[in-house]
Amino acid sequence: MGVKIPEHWSDISWEQKAQENPLFAVMTTEDVADAPPENFDEKHLGPFMAKGERVYAKDVEPLLKRMPGPKEAIVVAEYGCGVGRILKPVYEAGYQTFGIDISETMLKHCRTLAPGVKDLYLLRDDGGTDAPAASADLVFSFAVVKHISVLTNYIKAIDEMCRILKPGGILALNVNCEDFQHGDIDTPAKTENFETYSLHYRLGEDEPYQNHQQDNWTGVYIGHHKLVELLAERGVVIERRYYQNMKKLRGIWYVGTKAT
Repeated sequence: MGVKIPEHWSDISWEQKAQENPLFAVMTTEDVADAPPENFDEKHLGPFMAKGERVYAKDVEPLLKRMPGPKEAIVVAEYGCGVGRILKPVYEAGYQTFGIDISETMLKHCRTLAPGVKDLYLLRDDGGTDAPAASADLVFSFAVVKHISVLTNYIKAIDEMCRILKPGGILALNVNCEDFQHGDIDTPAKTENFETYSLHYRLGEDEPYQNHQQDNWTGVYIGHHKLVELLAERGVVIERRYYQNMKKLRGIWYVGTKAT
């Protein structure tokens, strides 16, 4: 049985979650469930930062190794950077970095825990940021958009990531998608996405088996076909998708390239 999430976290903002326990808001494991709101100790920071290093090594570093040119010329942006646990190993490997987050408290901790991040941008109410357009060679987002509660804001997040991505750059997006729950990454089922809920269909069936009501913890379960369409409209073509964890088949990585 997993760690229990505070019931009120389905209703409060991400800034409020960050003020209560920023580490647990990012990584919901027993290791950090009792972490303080600030002045973190090694007991909590050790496993927390180690997870960021593992995500970097497994999901981000292989994409960077594909890129031509010197490391110091490559710019990496994280959408939903939190306190910087993944960006830290990116800049320690020699790449330029910047981060975006919805929480000023998260960005405050990022400045302390990942001081090598070049720039940090707060997400505005309209879904945009002051980050320069077409400024990143790689934009990635891990376990962030899956907590966005309404479809309109989900699309705004995609807009912003695609806006800051350079032509020819790579987008790596980790999402919750119900369409692969049957365990076949090559054969998606069907989802109908609406503003505050989604309907999910099994392969070959015409009646939905699930009506998912969204909140700011469970978020949007984006449909495969809807996501591919949204990205294509913004010039990003998906070239690969894969499971993040075979024990949690809803979590999918999508990797694509923006047209030049």
